[in-house]
Amino acid sequence: MNPNEDLPPDDIEETSGWRSERRKPGFFGMIARLILISIIGSMVIIPFTPVASKVKKALLQIAATASQGKIVERSKEIIREVPRDREVIKKVVERVVEQAPPPPLPEKYIARKEIDVATLYNGLTINTLLQTEQGNYASLERDNADAFKVQFQVQIRIPKANQSITELARISPSLPDILPGLHSMVGSSKVSGFYHKLYENKTALVQRDLTRLNKILDRHNFFDCETILEMTHPQSKRKALLIQSEMDVVADGSDGDRLAVMEDTISTSSYYQPSTSYEWAKRTKTPNPLLARWENRLATAKEEYAKKGLSAERNRTLKATIDQLTAEITGLKNRSSLIADSDPFIVLSLLFRPYVGTNSFTPQMGDMAVVIHDKKVYPAICGDYGPTMKMGEASLFMAKAINPKSTPYIRSESDLKVSYLIFPGTAKKPFGPPNLEEWRTQCLAYLSDIGGVGPGFEIHTWEDKFKKPEPPPVPVVPPTAEPTSPAPPAPTPPVSPTTPAAPATPPVTPANPPPAPNP
Repeated sequence: MNPNEDLPPDDIEETSGWRSERRKPGFFGMIARLILISIIGSMVIIPFTPVASKVKKALLQIAATASQGKIVERSKEIIREVPRDREVIKKVVERVVEQAPPPPLPEKYIARKEIDVATLYNGLTINTLLQTEQGNYASLERDNADAFKVQFQVQIRIPKANQSITELARISPSLPDILPGLHSMVGSSKVSGFYHKLYENKTALVQRDLTRLNKILDRHNFFDCETILEMTHPQSKRKALLIQSEMDVVADGSDGDRLAVMEDTISTSSYYQPSTSYEWAKRTKTPNPLLARWENRLATAKEEYAKKGLSAERNRTLKATIDQLTAEITGLKNRSSLIADSDPFIVLSLLFRPYVGTNSFTPQMGDMAVVIHDKKVYPAICGDYGPTMKMGEASLFMAKAINPKSTPYIRSESDLKVSYLIFPGTAKKPFGPPNLEEWRTQCLAYLSDIGGVGPGFEIHTWEDKFKKPEPPPVPVVPPTAEPTSPAPPAPTPPVSPTTPAAPATPPVTPANPPPAPNP
């Protein structure tokens, strides 16, 4: 079957390469030939005219564009007219895509010195200087440590600490009104050495992680502390440590004596720990709600550790996990701690702990504290330790009071607007279950020592989730009076027969008695 038999004669393409007859060129053919002859003549004449330089320049630009790797696309459209009653292709588009040629290969080594500027995911600005030079043979440079090396130059601005009333109020405008005693304390205050130690820890961590090409501290967490002030009231001599920072959230802690069942959403959160640094001896036989889960984890780790053929690294990891779970299970059986979802406490940086006993302003576990945020004052206790390079963290219970949207993954306050006022040396031992009413009373007393709370402000009263409801008062029923019988009548004295009975009514004496008869 001839594939072209359905096409009109004019649309049949020649496939044999020749035809039996040669058609005479028509009018349009003659014009086409004249145009072709004109173009050829122009190409011969143009090189000898000023236009040649312009053409050369245009060609060079096209070549430069091609060297940049651009793709050139050409399109050709062919349209065929056919009768409407026939199903044939009416339009064919032909596209030719040409890839630009690659740049020419270098013929020798060329020294390079390039600078690149970028911003990492954590907000850190990176300036990279790449410099190359001609070296020795690759087989020799492979063993030369200086042939392939990286040098880091880190520049960090250490922030200035707030100290004056004006500076403190810039972050917390209501702070001077809430604590009127600050005016008499700030004048003799001192920027604590703990503030400088905190930023030393941060910079050392950044340098260490850069050297190891690890993930480094981001900009937000580097600048997480506005000030740490050591203050003493001039009259009462009460010491106070004032910290201005943000508020991250901790969800740690458990206590079977108070909470026998715990939701998985808390205990399965990242970095969760079953206990806090503030803990005490267990007082009941009710098992900790996490005990069964931790024992299952330990059994799973031991089962995998007993398998043969594990890598040395995996064995080390499993051994560390087994040791940690064993210690935590022992604690769950014998100790109780604060519960972050139910108790108001703040977290101290571990940078404080080595200085307990050597610095009188060092806060420690059990010290009372007050958290101030947005015209509100919350009593709290120092209940846990956190990383040495971090400041500003509180329990989930405290965080939700400031921001109801707080979770183990959503901080309560991202700006440095939270003031933590800690009273060093106020811890009472031995530790025991929280007594929120007593904590509030203690915080009020310590605030009174430094000038009290300003007019119009009051300290928050926490709701104790575990306080047993007091039994309803027993109604006092008055005793019912017993019915009494009427008293018997008094006995009538007997009447003597010789004695005349007294008249029932005394005789009436007339108003004008008659005159007595004369003798």
